[in-house]
Amino acid sequence: MNEKEKSDSKKDSTIPVCIKCGIILTDDNWYASHRKKHFYICKKCVIKYAKKWNQNNRDKHNQSQKEGRHRLRDEVINRYGGKCVCCGETRKEYLTIDHKNGNGRKQKREIGARTSQEFYRWLKQNNYPEGFQVLCFNCNCGKGNYNACPHKEIFEKEFEAKLEESRYARYTWNLRMNVIEGYGGKCELCGEDNPHFLTIDHIYGGGFEEKKKLGNSYALCRKLRDNNYPKDNYRLLCWNCNCALGLNRITEEDIIKKGSPLSARVR
Repeated sequence: MNEKEKSDSKKDSTIPVCIKCGIILTDDNWYASHRKKHFYICKKCVIKYAKKWNQNNRDKHNQSQKEGRHRLRDEVINRYGGKCVCCGETRKEYLTIDHKNGNGRKQKREIGARTSQEFYRWLKQNNYPEGFQVLCFNCNCGKGNYNACPHKEIFEKEFEAKLEESRYARYTWNLRMNVIEGYGGKCELCGEDNPHFLTIDHIYGGGFEEKKKLGNSYALCRKLRDNNYPKDNYRLLCWNCNCALGLNRITEEDIIKKGSPLSARVR
């Protein structure tokens, strides 16, 4: 519809036109229900603005859901002391709930908690039962990987003994250290340099899928070593920074600005 036709249609008040785009309304482009209510908007404009409204409300809904998850998580962490029992870290973005006896996956299956959100809700509904504690992600992942946090005094002796006893343990540790050194030897964001707390982060995502395809994390280490440590989609992060970014609790700029997590300074 050209400008002249739009102008002519507006002069003739008996010709209904769309209040959004100015097109003449007909039986083909005008919903019957809107025609009965004298709602002058064509089908295309209805669809266009409905999509825009849905997108705006979807974004608000998603943001509200995220904020609700964070509030629940922080509430549970506060009830269990609000800081890492190992290193003393207090920043919520770096904290998580740990199963003291190390049977987290089994217990989550038993209570039917498929997600962290369902697990935190279960803790709250059951009046925060015993058997749980707060750890930062560094201490939690260190405990999960080695059965004891690398901050513990006894850890180094036990770890060195394990390397002495097992040739495979020595091979995998040397492979891991090669990759860590190949990517700078410390967390790219906070500066954590304890190798037990460092992991390879996929900058643009896809880490889980790649590890699943390759078989395990050591296969990924071999791939990175054999390809001279590519930087296109890989970098070195500590568990604290990696997990906090994954939970959308903090930005890379905030991590750099605030400095290293407390666990990075505990020796």
